[in-house]
Amino acid sequence: MPSQSHISRRVAAAAVSLVLAGGAAACGPKDGADGAGAAGGKPGAAGAPQKGGTLTVLNSEPQNDFDPARLYTSGGGNVPSLVFRTLTTRNREDGAAGTKVVPDLATDTGKPNADATEWTYTLKDGLKYEDGTPITTADIKYGIERSFAAELSGGAPYLRDWLVGGDSYEGPYKDGGKGLDSIVVPDARTIVFKLRKPEGEFP
Repeated sequence: MPSQSHISRRVAAAAVSLVLAGGAAACGPKDGADGAGAAGGKPGAAGAPQKGGTLTVLNSEPQNDFDPARLYTSGGGNVPSLVFRTLTTRNREDGAAGTKVVPDLATDTGKPNADATEWTYTLKDGLKYEDGTPITTADIKYGIERSFAAELSGGAPYLRDWLVGGDSYEGPYKDGGKGLDSIVVPDARTIVFKLRKPEGEFP
């Protein structure tokens, strides 16, 4: 049985759908590329990301849950998108550009087979958790499998509908460690999703 810390890392690695979250984007004043000006003249205050500090987010609703298995892409509010990382995410741009799907943990937005019933993703090199442990596709698989558990209801239903066997899978707490066969992890950086029907919009 995995340790609690290992489970926590796996939970943070993936969410219900492939498009969920990105990292926090550093923002600053437009005057003074060197960080001077509106930021009080502190070097590096604008433009370059800085470690630490405080981020304040205004949400129209309270953030009651941080489990990615229970969050919709858009229904989870602003905070989860600053905390969780996934294979793909929405582009962080204004207007129509913000609706585009872009890679996050994955190297691209997925490679389909000839009839789009299988989608393959490869993780970027060097991905690590906060404690330095490598992020693997087994973590992604487990995180997605958690979203099928009845105890964690509330997330998006797409993978339940699309994945082979998804309509009857009950999640990792009841499968005896077997996992969902339609999510295949051939190695630590590759994950393959097998679908019941062609899905050109899978990313």
